[in-house]
Amino acid sequence: MKFAAIVLALGMAGCATPLTVLTNPKTGQAVQCGGTATGAMVGGLIGYHIQESNDRNCVNAYLELGFQQRP
Repeated sequence: MKFAAIVLALGMAGCATPLTVLTNPKTGQAVQCGGTATGAMVGGLIGYHIQESNDRNCVNAYLELGFQQRP
């Protein structure tokens, strides 16, 4: 049982979208977009691509507000 839980956790870690951190240069506020596996857990490959699109929209929205992507 424990082995199956470890295998499942490792498998889901590979399905997480990339984490993007953005910072507001004026206020120092930091936000993050992505880094989750929620879409993949719910909808598999299709869910992953939907989550990835949501993450891109998140990044673009913060870039429009003046945030900068951390290197």
